[in-house]
Amino acid sequence: MGLESIRDSRRRGALKYLILVAVLLALLAGAFLVWARGDYLLTPQALYDAADSARPARAAVLYGRLGERVPQIKEYAEVWASEAAMPDLEALRTLQSVIAFRPQSPAAYEAYIIMARYYAGIGAPQAQDAYSAALALNDTIALRLELARYLEERGDDKGAYAEYLRLLNKQPDAFAGVRRTGHDPLAVATDLIAASYDSDALDTLRTSDDPKAWPLRAQALTNLGRYDEAEAAYRKWLEETPGDAIAQFGLAGVLAHLDRSDEALSLYKVIDTADSRLAQADLLTERNPEQALALYRDSPYPVAWWLSTRILEKQGRLTEALPIYERVAKTDDVFADDAAYRLYVLAQRLGDKQAQAAGQILLDRLGLNWLALRTRNSQPSLEVAPSLAPGGQDILTKVRALESIGRADLAHLELVLAARSASAPEAKLAMAEALASRGDVRDAQSIAASYLADHPYAPLGFWQLSYPRLYSPIVQASAKEFQVDPLLAWSVMRAESRYDPEAVGYAGERGLMQVMPATQTWIAGQLNEDIPPGAALTPEANIRMGVWFLHFLLEHFGGDLELAIAAYNGGAGSVASWQEDPLVANRDDFLRWIGFGQTREYLEQVSLTYQIYQVLYGGNAR
Repeated sequence: MGLESIRDSRRRGALKYLILVAVLLALLAGAFLVWARGDYLLTPQALYDAADSARPARAAVLYGRLGERVPQIKEYAEVWASEAAMPDLEALRTLQSVIAFRPQSPAAYEAYIIMARYYAGIGAPQAQDAYSAALALNDTIALRLELARYLEERGDDKGAYAEYLRLLNKQPDAFAGVRRTGHDPLAVATDLIAASYDSDALDTLRTSDDPKAWPLRAQALTNLGRYDEAEAAYRKWLEETPGDAIAQFGLAGVLAHLDRSDEALSLYKVIDTADSRLAQADLLTERNPEQALALYRDSPYPVAWWLSTRILEKQGRLTEALPIYERVAKTDDVFADDAAYRLYVLAQRLGDKQAQAAGQILLDRLGLNWLALRTRNSQPSLEVAPSLAPGGQDILTKVRALESIGRADLAHLELVLAARSASAPEAKLAMAEALASRGDVRDAQSIAASYLADHPYAPLGFWQLSYPRLYSPIVQASAKEFQVDPLLAWSVMRAESRYDPEAVGYAGERGLMQVMPATQTWIAGQLNEDIPPGAALTPEANIRMGVWFLHFLLEHFGGDLELAIAAYNGGAGSVASWQEDPLVANRDDFLRWIGFGQTREYLEQVSLTYQIYQVLYGGNAR
């Protein structure tokens, strides 16, 4: 090999070495950059997930990076970074600044909770204020239970008792908490009776020899229908405080339940109050109608005036009943609409044009109602305002950013709290529509219904959200199977549970269409199907049972929609008995003499809702 060739070979070797060194240096520089700037290469959700599982110092850094990457949720990043840095004083200041920046936001809610737990951990009294502020924004059972337990742990049994009491009938641990922290048996029994825990109230008072326990025992026993024992308790109460009017009134009521009307009447006369005179009238209705009528008419209570009309109508004194119906209709009592309608009906029957017009005016003053529509034989004319321009874009942007990191819970709370605090209808509607589009139809419905209650002249969007077609595939399938209008199913669902699939009533009714356990067993037998008890809390089974029951009632009453609706609430047997009332000659009479006030209101509510659904969706129900 010549000298020149050797030199070329060496040059090529040196060049390869330089290239290799350059590559190595580049790799080292890249590795350094990745190490130094790797956080910036992560997606927002990866950043959040990494921060959520990192050590506090590292988490604070990662949350800072997240705030830089997604500025729409910077305040959340600051809250989470502060939580990681606690108990740093600067972190506490940051939480306070977030609250000041957006006090009605989920970020403020999160900040309050972090502060509450920090203060609770160091035994500072500010913890209770922070918990209360968080609950004012979002009152959850879990957080209220946390506050109750904190107060109990710090020895504040009075405060803990108040919180546990709020949770009765909502949280299984609450009853035990009430018993642990309530040290005054009389106060505990009083609160338990108010919450319908009558048997437990009696157990609380079992060993009490305080004379003040007798009134509570008497009330609880009366509520439980244990009238013989209640009589003994009332008499013991009267031994302790002779002449006590409340005890005498309670005893008279128990005697009436025990079919000892003469004794009850004598006692009511001794008491001589507005309530006792009303009770006397109830007992005298059959044995001395004229005396009962006088007592009812002189009563200060609209319900008494309402009751007096039965005596008058039974005796055919319809003209005398007219001014009493008008008197009731001019109050804000629950009977006002029914009284105005009855005034209209009887006046029409008697040819009294002036009284008929008065009834119509009184009905119209009540706003959109089924009875007013009935007088005109018309469908509701909804007051639909023009469409609104899009609103709430800043909140919607924040919501999407929260969803991008997997915090749909906070995104949901953003929409709910923004709708609550928004004054502009555009923003309120935008929040409700966003909730509905994400499957949160019940929250959207609540927002829209609340707005309509104050603003009946509203854009169509509010009406449609307030009357949603929830669980549409299930409703449509069941309605088709049993030949029931799906709009009727939604109308009943709205009245029964407000579209809550987990609703449980006091009598045990369950689910969207509030199916009673006994009714479920009967329906299962009629369908020859095995329907497990828990199925009532699943939308598919509950809706199918409810729609079948509507189908059954419609067939039972020959397709009469009003009777079927009334029977869904009051029972088919009750409806049949009301139809046989001697005062019932036609449908208008039936509406007046429905035996259960709740069923009368239910029929009116569902019938109006059904008409609104028909106006909104018409032939597009399917």
